[in-house]
Amino acid sequence: MSKNSAAIKRRLAASPEFKQAFAAEQDKLDLADLLFELRTQTGLNQTDFAKRVNKPRSTIARIEAATMEPSFSLLADIAQALDKRLEVRIVNLPRETA
Repeated sequence: MSKNSAAIKRRLAASPEFKQAFAAEQDKLDLADLLFELRTQTGLNQTDFAKRVNKPRSTIARIEAATMEPSFSLLADIAQALDKRLEVRIVNLPRETA
């Protein structure tokens, strides 16, 4: 485990606020990874992908960099342009182990 990983693990255990902020960032990173995977599956670069989904390239870049939180309608538009459907699930959080 790296020094950073160990420090993050300690802060997650010690601070509920840090844990919440970390989780929010993790969700953005997961969404960024998902969009990147969708784009690479199409075999397109960001510019061509943006044209295909009728969005600015800067929007695609910001989502992939996890610096933008896209709206539900933006994600639905992207999914529809790729002949896909957007699904949203609400799931239980993993239980804390002592």
